[in-house]
Amino acid sequence: MIGLNRTNGRWRPRWPVWRSLSIAVVPLAAAILSGQGAAHAGDSSDVEIRVKAAFIFNFARFVEWPPRSGAGPVRIAILGRGDLERPLRDVIRGKTVNGRSIEVARIGAATDAGCCEILLIERSESRNVKDIVLALSGTPVLTVCDSENCFRDGAMVAFRIVEESVRFEINQEAAERTGLKISSQLLKVAVPGAEKPR
Repeated sequence: MIGLNRTNGRWRPRWPVWRSLSIAVVPLAAAILSGQGAAHAGDSSDVEIRVKAAFIFNFARFVEWPPRSGAGPVRIAILGRGDLERPLRDVIRGKTVNGRSIEVARIGAATDAGCCEILLIERSESRNVKDIVLALSGTPVLTVCDSENCFRDGAMVAFRIVEESVRFEINQEAAERTGLKISSQLLKVAVPGAEKPR
């Protein structure tokens, strides 16, 4: 498994058994923690959201979208209220994906997400995931939700805490139906045997 463990009120890196897997999730998570030591209980939630932000950056790196005109930035839209916008902006600052810059923008409705590559659904919108997914039906937008219940409602990626580690589920079939191709490397670090949406 990859992610963080909460031990004695502290978040610590949890390294995978298969250390040879060459994927940037591990160094990015480590980079977030470097220089700040083990996070104390008071700021464990801050470390958690920074690891989630690192995962989102890697979703942009390990998902392939259908060709489109132009070579503009990779666009990440954020819908709803939550804690991930600032750490996500910190993680992507100065970085590119396949030579493309990355932009983060907050939107007010799912209908505004059609021109982005990734839609981050914050927790305040977790009850509306079915409607959001329906509004984006057939659109090649990777829907990422910061609530594990969102996966059952149709989100393509949903964060979970598994054995006190930050993990994520992937609905590969839903992604492929919209023309998205998810790298096998990313699938290897997803939660196995994820429950299918209802």
